[in-house]
Amino acid sequence: MEPFKIILFILAFVALLVIGRLLAASSEVHASQLPASQPLPGGEAAEPSDHGAPARRHQVVGSEIAFPIQIAPVRELEDGTYSRPNILNYYFAKTDLLRGPEDPDCLFDELHIEAQDPGNKYPLIYQYTVATLAGLRQVMEREKLSSLYLGGNPLVIVPRWDLSLIIQTVMDEIMRGYSAEQRGIEDEEPAAQEEDA
Repeated sequence: MEPFKIILFILAFVALLVIGRLLAASSEVHASQLPASQPLPGGEAAEPSDHGAPARRHQVVGSEIAFPIQIAPVRELEDGTYSRPNILNYYFAKTDLLRGPEDPDCLFDELHIEAQDPGNKYPLIYQYTVATLAGLRQVMEREKLSSLYLGGNPLVIVPRWDLSLIIQTVMDEIMRGYSAEQRGIEDEEPAAQEEDA
């Protein structure tokens, strides 16, 4: 009778093991079953095509690729200010950084650069309108404008899509403006202290 109990125990153990594996396999999640990821900042949500599948993936943003230019590292200056802000991310409102516009000669888009002050960690957002002459002309024709006033964002005009040139132009301006702003803040503080004295 003893061998019968052992065989019965082994059969029950094997049955429980098979049932456990079947239950585990039914609860597995495969990559095709995962929910769609949320678009990154600046990425447009994919619009469904006629077949129900997304028409396109999210736009590539700067935090996903290597920075297209060489810039000097952030360094603290003798007066306690910094040479430039930390660049965290950059992206266009509509244009994918890797693919660029459909027509490289026709661009009109907003470039957003997310940065951070190295000293106080304060977030900084820089926005630029980047366009080619053909892109400006296309906007004016599409909107039926006889003139175009671009208030707000600084305007960067390039001959054609060239991410390195665009980022270099914008970074030169950011570094120049950041340095001047830092010096302006430093100049105002002593004057305020003198008035208090």
